[in-house]
Amino acid sequence: MKKMLFIVAAMATTLMACNKQTCDKQTCDKEACEKQTCEKQVCDKQTKAEVKAVSFSGEWTLTEINGKQIESEEGKPAPFIIFDTNENKVNGNAGCNSFFGSFITDTTNPSALKFDNMGSTKMMCANMETEDNFFMAMGQVSSIECNASTLQLKDKDNNVVLTFVRK
Repeated sequence: MKKMLFIVAAMATTLMACNKQTCDKQTCDKEACEKQTCEKQVCDKQTKAEVKAVSFSGEWTLTEINGKQIESEEGKPAPFIIFDTNENKVNGNAGCNSFFGSFITDTTNPSALKFDNMGSTKMMCANMETEDNFFMAMGQVSSIECNASTLQLKDKDNNVVLTFVRK
C-alpha cells in the first residue's frame, strides 16, 4: 500500500512539474495559461508585457494635444512618433524638430510608460506652438492606452495629453 501511494505521489509530482514547464516555455497567451495548470500569475505578467510590446510598436501620427485637434502646416509633415519596443527607443518629429530618446515601461503595470533621456534638434520654425505643446505634453506622460488604430498618452491623473493614429 505504501509503495502504491509513493508511486501515485511521484506521478502526480511529475505531471505538475511538466505542466508548469510547458507553460513557462510557451508564449503564455491567456488561452494557453487557462489550459495549463501552471502558476497563472507568471503567465499573466508575461501576457501583459507581450501584448503591450506588440500593440504600440511602430509609427503613429499625432492628431490631438490635450484634446485640441492638430492641423498640419501646408508642405510640412504631421508630427509623428515611432516606438521601437524591442530596444525601448522612441523617435519622431514634433512638427519642426526631430526628437529621440528612450522609454521605460513597468511589467507590473502594463499601462505605465515614461519617456527618458530625450533630446531634439533645435531649429527655429515659423510656428513653434504645436511643437512646444507637444514637447510639454510628452513631459507629462505617465501611461499609455492603445488599440489597433489609436494610441493615447496620459498624464498622472489619467488625462489624455497626446492622441495618435497608426500610420
